[in-house]
Amino acid sequence: MNVMNASVDDLFMNKADQRFPPYILFVITNVCNAKCTFCPQSIIADAPDFAKQHMSWKHYTQAIDEIAETDVRIVRITSEGEPMMHPKTPEMVAYAMSKGIDKVDLTTNGSLLKGKRLKQLMESPPNIIDISIDAYYPETFAKYRVGLDFQEVLDNVHHLLEIRDPSKTKVVVSMIHHDGLDDEVKLFRKYWEKHVDNVVVRKPHTNLNSVDVGVQELPKERWPCPHLWHRVLINHLGHIRFCPVDWYEGSHIGSLDEMTIAEAWKGPMMQELRDRHVRGDYAGSGVCENCVDWSASVWGKGWINMVEKKEMQTA
Repeated sequence: MNVMNASVDDLFMNKADQRFPPYILFVITNVCNAKCTFCPQSIIADAPDFAKQHMSWKHYTQAIDEIAETDVRIVRITSEGEPMMHPKTPEMVAYAMSKGIDKVDLTTNGSLLKGKRLKQLMESPPNIIDISIDAYYPETFAKYRVGLDFQEVLDNVHHLLEIRDPSKTKVVVSMIHHDGLDDEVKLFRKYWEKHVDNVVVRKPHTNLNSVDVGVQELPKERWPCPHLWHRVLINHLGHIRFCPVDWYEGSHIGSLDEMTIAEAWKGPMMQELRDRHVRGDYAGSGVCENCVDWSASVWGKGWINMVEKKEMQTA
């Protein structure tokens, strides 16, 4: 399908996706144990009015209960920080798994996948654990993953691989392809492809121009953003957003206290945004207008496409 000539309805993967997003991203905390140089959290956490906050059990279970009644294909538990910093992360994973959701994915920097917390998590493990490592060499890791220990993360990942049941839990590692890391990306792939179920290499995001990731060479023609057809994000406050790289509430649709996920997905705000993206009309469209991160979101190559590959299926 040529997305440049498609209608709004054509861009949904199927009819069910018109009624409910196939991919829900949970941002369960704004707390982190790292100061990654490419991440807005490092900036936000230094602000004098920053307050550490975790998603409430009420908001989380309310959303999961709604999701469990749909054909959603993936729930991804992540954060604007480190998800394992939430005191109830293992319980949150277990609750989602108990509801029979097709794919439950936990994203983590890997530093806390150890000891009691790992044991609790693996009592009812997610279908996918994806670890952001972002380096092959310790020097690169130290440059980008400030505050974390490279060897500790590697040891944690290898221990996880030893104890997990590969028929139940798939392991993914990822790296951001920063400028100058072409050779290191190749080494990263070569090493981890022997150990894990999938290796993901991503282009860096500016997170709506909030961090400097170098010069962005954009394609000549802008395509509609697939996020508007694939997913919504629910943050630690129970707020529903349409943009996963928006850290400042510029893509706020509403709150779980005032609407359901389905209402947000089918509501007038999302309908208008989809119409405008299809028309290529971005002027005055809020956070979309000056976004350059759209070029890193390619149709047919998103996270939802990766988790539906044969090698990512679990029992």
